[in-house]
Amino acid sequence: MYIKELTSAWVYAYRGDNINGLNPNERTPDPERLLSAYFHSTTTLNYIRGLLTSGFASLHHPRDWSLSHVRSPALREEFERITEGLTDALGFTRTIGFGKDTSYEQGGRRSALDDVDFYTSHEGLMLDYEEALTRQFPIPASVIPSFRLPTVDGPSPTAAKPTAYYNTSAHFLWIGDRTRQLDGAHVEYFRGIRNPIGIKVGPSMKPEELVRLLDIVNSDKESGRVTLITRYGAGKKQIDTHLASHIGAVQTSGHPVIWICDPMHGNTQTSSSGLKTRNFGTIISELTSCIRIHSECDSRLGGVSLEFTGELNEEGFSVTECLGGSMELSEEQLGLRYQSFCDPRLNFEQSLGMHCSYVCPPLNESLMLHE
Repeated sequence: MYIKELTSAWVYAYRGDNINGLNPNERTPDPERLLSAYFHSTTTLNYIRGLLTSGFASLHHPRDWSLSHVRSPALREEFERITEGLTDALGFTRTIGFGKDTSYEQGGRRSALDDVDFYTSHEGLMLDYEEALTRQFPIPASVIPSFRLPTVDGPSPTAAKPTAYYNTSAHFLWIGDRTRQLDGAHVEYFRGIRNPIGIKVGPSMKPEELVRLLDIVNSDKESGRVTLITRYGAGKKQIDTHLASHIGAVQTSGHPVIWICDPMHGNTQTSSSGLKTRNFGTIISELTSCIRIHSECDSRLGGVSLEFTGELNEEGFSVTECLGGSMELSEEQLGLRYQSFCDPRLNFEQSLGMHCSYVCPPLNESLMLHE
């Protein structure tokens, strides 16, 4: 892909740091960048594993969570109520004899309160990279019960186990809204891997096209195979117009899918200063509408997909890329610590507010009022 600049010189389009650089002088695709991406991905995973074994995910000390970012007294009170409730619940479990053991970070046994399972996912955009990390492995016996409990008419225990291709670059990959062509290379690749996969569904997706796509990537209608990630945008002309028809088409087809709401990508806007941004209130609005529509259609929303970062600068301040939230971030403040080369992300404080508003309806209403 090329773009033409004002100087009449032709340069490659910026395709992301895995391919080339943002600087026009670094636009030539460089395969060394793929190796660097692999190295940094591996290092990041090892770092996360180290954090989890050190008690980073422990729920034993909710009072240690910082609320210094919350400017609104009403929101601060609601946040404090949530942490106090969690503290009381943990105290009650210890009173009745559960959780009396020493916490994992203090040398005790690992428990559900000390650790979490984590999985990785990304958009399968660069097929050269994905294909290089695709391997053929035996299908686990848990997926094929006949290998655990052979029957008279079934395969013998000594029969060769069937194999399948797995993408080892992530547990879960998804097809983007711009690469989901029915006869395209991305759909063909995703059809051939055994991983659970996602499909981005936007306003340009027709209901019948969605069903045909499901027929291709999950012809056996296997449960858990496909997750549909909807991203329309808030408002009656976006999510209210399209989601119900997509749900109805899938229900009629009989395809078992998991529904996830992506309230980020359909709500991108440009600020007066030219920076790409998103508004916290609009993100909440699409998520709220998504929950309502699924309920009206006798469907169930299985999760939420967010873009956020815990990145801090040297002074310890979060990025400033999305408007609003408990920080009440304004357009004038976007340029303070805007770091993204691509999509604007919720910062640490905004992502915490998003989580709390999703699981706590009263806080949701308070955040909406402040937007």
